[in-house]
Amino acid sequence: MKYFALVLLIFSSLAAADNDGHFESSTSSHGSDAITLTVVNDWTLSAKALGLDVFFTMSGAIILAANDEYNVVQAYRDGAPLVALDLNPSNGDCFGVAWNNDVQNDFYLINDIDNDSLFHTENFGGAWSYFTNPAGTNGRGMDFDGTDYWESNSTAGGVWRFSLGGAQELISLSEPPTALSGLTVFPNGSSTCLAVTCYSTLNIYFYDWDGSAMTYLGSAVCPAADVASSYGLAYSGFNENIFWSYRDTSGAYHLAEFSLSLSSLSHSSWGAIKASF
Repeated sequence: MKYFALVLLIFSSLAAADNDGHFESSTSSHGSDAITLTVVNDWTLSAKALGLDVFFTMSGAIILAANDEYNVVQAYRDGAPLVALDLNPSNGDCFGVAWNNDVQNDFYLINDIDNDSLFHTENFGGAWSYFTNPAGTNGRGMDFDGTDYWESNSTAGGVWRFSLGGAQELISLSEPPTALSGLTVFPNGSSTCLAVTCYSTLNIYFYDWDGSAMTYLGSAVCPAADVASSYGLAYSGFNENIFWSYRDTSGAYHLAEFSLSLSSLSHSSWGAIKASF
């Protein structure tokens, strides 16, 4: 019942947030496919937003963002803060957040860049339990594909794919030249599309995972002006856009939404998973 109380709080807390006028686009192709990213919303936030996840309600997208300054996972709608999940005190350097895409039995996983545990809670604030993080303290952005969790690895040049307490593997990515930050995954026909960002190399990199091999699709420049650091990604099956968080050169934090055109992408049933509320 706590989950439904959370949803009621979200609905009762909805507030308008003005778009700050950024409508940037970038087109690039460093692999075999042309990629176009176009910003459709860009909100200036009052606090840091690191790794992201997203789910949809009848009123639109609810974005979950980790904040290591206040030790919370903050919920946003249209850039406006809603309710926040206070994290375990041992989870003081959070980065990635992933939920299990199940609104009836919701399950949240948060990592930590100074602790090799994955912190788990249900109902957006139940009791905490712990799993060993395969990435140790190198884990950053996270997502869940309906079966496995994915996590960017900041130092080993790759991403982890794992099940909790089960199989795990580190998949190498050679194209990003600096430490990874955000990560999101979404279906691409019978395979999985992966997108990752770097803190300081301001491109978004796209890959296709067929279950055994990772194929580089290409990259595009982060689609906003004055980007200093790139943080989190979350794909929305509801409208097939991607949410992205970053810090600009003046030190302000942003949450943006952009559309994606990638010639090799196949439309799929991801919306049935991510928009199942």
